[in-house]
Amino acid sequence: MHLFFSFGTAAFGLVLGLTSYLPEALRPSSSLVARELTVGPILADAGSAPSELGLDLEVSEPIIPAGLTISSNPAEGSRAVIGEDKRVPVTSQAYPWSAVGRISGLAADGSAYICTGSLVAEDIVLTSAHCIIDSETGELARNIQFKPNLIDGQVASPDDIANVEPLLLGTDFADGRKPNPDDWALVTLDQPLGQKYGTLGMAPLSTEALAEQPFAENLVMMGYSGDFPVYNPGETASAHVGCSIVGEEQEVVLHLCDTYGGSSGGPILTLMNDEIRIVALNSGEVTNSETGEGLVNVAVKVPRILN
Repeated sequence: MHLFFSFGTAAFGLVLGLTSYLPEALRPSSSLVARELTVGPILADAGSAPSELGLDLEVSEPIIPAGLTISSNPAEGSRAVIGEDKRVPVTSQAYPWSAVGRISGLAADGSAYICTGSLVAEDIVLTSAHCIIDSETGELARNIQFKPNLIDGQVASPDDIANVEPLLLGTDFADGRKPNPDDWALVTLDQPLGQKYGTLGMAPLSTEALAEQPFAENLVMMGYSGDFPVYNPGETASAHVGCSIVGEEQEVVLHLCDTYGGSSGGPILTLMNDEIRIVALNSGEVTNSETGEGLVNVAVKVPRILN
């Protein structure tokens, strides 16, 4: 079967054997150009890891600020699910929803784009590498911002809009793999937003474990999708509560969480030992090239980020 893989604003042909797995604004406002960005090697090949920078993202305790409430309900406002879409708008300012935000920037050709990112340390955000660097040209995006817990296009305070500074780690797409199993990046912010909005830890669970109970149909995918909500797309995050990871192909995770362009870099979450943890990082989708039908979504495995 010939399938089509897409992420961000780019799309690429792909051949996968998926016989077991079929079935289911843009306004950077800063004038500050992202500066001193250096793109690291593909970590799986280079042997680098966040721990070498003093970042123990696996065992570090998530930050839950004392003044921040905790809620399991992402939709604490008045909105409802639109049609049969499984996503709900994230209108809660409570943790863990508060630790996820929207990334926006300008691509090398000047076009605006959005992605999703998660605070994993006080001033560090985890997102997809293709949200920071063009996978075809290697050019870095400009005017990159992170807006935590963006709801209706607003953050809790205008002072909380952070500029992205140096890129810590990530892939340079040099090997040309599509989808790329190392499509992830860690970027630093110019202010410690994690102190106010909290941070998320990561859990390096195997794909096999995540595809079974107790995780099957119990995961949560968050992202700022360009088609959601219908009346103001990309200005409020969506959450698909109760979705599943279904397998692995070519070293990428296959999942059935509802997504759309803009949700790249969004976390797939689970509850472990009374803590919310990131277990995968949404990166794109596979569609039927003839019909355009979405077949399955793809994500980066957390072990590839931590190891």
